[in-house]
Amino acid sequence: MGSVTSSTTPLLNAFRRPRSPAIQGTGLEPWFQSFLTLCGCLIPIAVCWYLGSPCRDFTVLSPCLAPLFSYQDVEFTHPDVVVGVVVLAVLARCLVKGFHPLPKALVIPFALFFISTMLSTLFAIDKVHGIAALIQELEFIAIAWAFPLLTQPRTFLRIVHVILVFFIFQSLVAAWQFIVLDDWFPTGTFAVHQQYAFFTSFAAVMAFALVANATGAKKQRYLIALAILLMGSLLGQERAPWLSFLIGAVAVVWYSGKKKRKRLILYCGATALGAIILVATVPKLRDVTISRFSEAQSDTANQNSLLSRLVLWKVASDLFLQNPILGIGPKNFQMVVSHYASLGEMQGYSKIDPHNVWIGTLAEQGIVGFVTYLVLCIAVFKLATTHLRKASLTGLPRSLCLVYVAYFFFWLTMSYPFFQKGAGHIDFLLIGLMIGLGQSISAQTAFPSRELGSR
Repeated sequence: MGSVTSSTTPLLNAFRRPRSPAIQGTGLEPWFQSFLTLCGCLIPIAVCWYLGSPCRDFTVLSPCLAPLFSYQDVEFTHPDVVVGVVVLAVLARCLVKGFHPLPKALVIPFALFFISTMLSTLFAIDKVHGIAALIQELEFIAIAWAFPLLTQPRTFLRIVHVILVFFIFQSLVAAWQFIVLDDWFPTGTFAVHQQYAFFTSFAAVMAFALVANATGAKKQRYLIALAILLMGSLLGQERAPWLSFLIGAVAVVWYSGKKKRKRLILYCGATALGAIILVATVPKLRDVTISRFSEAQSDTANQNSLLSRLVLWKVASDLFLQNPILGIGPKNFQMVVSHYASLGEMQGYSKIDPHNVWIGTLAEQGIVGFVTYLVLCIAVFKLATTHLRKASLTGLPRSLCLVYVAYFFFWLTMSYPFFQKGAGHIDFLLIGLMIGLGQSISAQTAFPSRELGSR
C-alpha cells in the first residue's frame, strides 16, 4: 500500500507521534515526547505574549509589563503557566518511572550560583526582591531539568523551527506597521520596540547557524527565513542587537570547522552587505537609521543612551565598591538606582537595570556572585562547544549545537543575564534541550549503530 507524504508546519508537527515506535535510549513514551515538544513550542510564544502585555499603571515611568498576577514582587507570568504544567507533568512521570538527574557539569555551577544568591539575599537591602530572585532561579533550573527528556535531534529542531516561524510572523507584522501605519519604531506584537528588536535578532542568528550547516532546498528555505528576520531586526532600530548578531555569526563561523570557515566568512560578509544595501536603498529606513546613529552625538544622557549607560555603570560600580563581597542583593539595583541618578540620566524611567550583566552582578551579588555566575556561563557554553570540537559530529546534531552557540553568544554580547524573566525561559529551554541532545550524541559515540537522526 503506497504512502502519501504531506508537508506540515513545525507547530503541527509538535502534535504528531514520532515515526519510531520508541524513543531510543530514554524509554520516553511517544505521547509524552509529543506533549513536551508542544510545551517547548509554546514557551517562546507565551514569553512574547507576556512581553506584549504592558502594565496599565501609568504612574510608573518604566517599561513595565503586566503579569497574570503577583504577590508583592513575585510575579506569575504567561510562560510560568506553561513551565508549571511541564514541571508538574514531568514530576508525575518521575514518580512512576524514576527521576533523571541533571549532568554534574551543570549541577555544581547551578548550586554555587544559587547559594551565592541566597547569601546575598540574607544581607540584601530589599530581601523580598532577593526571595523573588531565588524563586525565579528555581523555576529556570526546573526548566533545564525537565526538557533533557527530549533527546532526539529532530525534536530540538522542531522547537527551533517554531521559534523561527513565530519571529518571521513578528517581522512581517513589524513591516506592516512600518510601511502601512508609518511607525518608525515598529514593535510587532511586543509592548516596546527594544524587546521586539532583541528577540527578532536572536532568531536571525539562529537562522544563520542553520544556513551554515544546511544543503540544497533546506539551505534555500533557511536563507529566506534569515532574510526576513534580518529585515525585522533592522526595523527594530536597536544598535546593540546588530552587533550581537555579528558576534553570534562569527561564533558560528569559528565553530563550523576549518573546512567550512572560508565559505561561511563569505556568507557572513554577504549577510552584512545585504543589510547595508537594504538600509541604503529604502529611504524611510535609511532616514530612521541615520537618526538613531546621530543620537550618539548628543551630549545629554536623556537623549544619548550611551551616556545614560555610563551613568548607570558608574552607579553600579560605586555600589559594588560599597558592598564588594555579596553586593546589595539580587534584583535590588532597580530599587536603589533612583537615589543615585536623576530621572533624565535614566532617560525618563523610574526603575532601570544597569544594562550590563557583569557590572550588574557585581553590584547586586558582589564578587562571590560574579565568580559563580562566570562559572555557570562557562558550563552553559561547554554543553555545546565540547561536542563541536569533535570532527565526528556531523549533520543535524552539529547544526543544533551551532544554533545553541549562536543563541548564547548573541545574549552574551547583549550582556543579558540568564535569569531574566522572558528571555530566561527560552535560555533554559534551550539549555535543557542541549543537555538532551548531548546525551544522544554521547550515546551515539558509545553505540555507533544507534541512529541519531542526522537528516
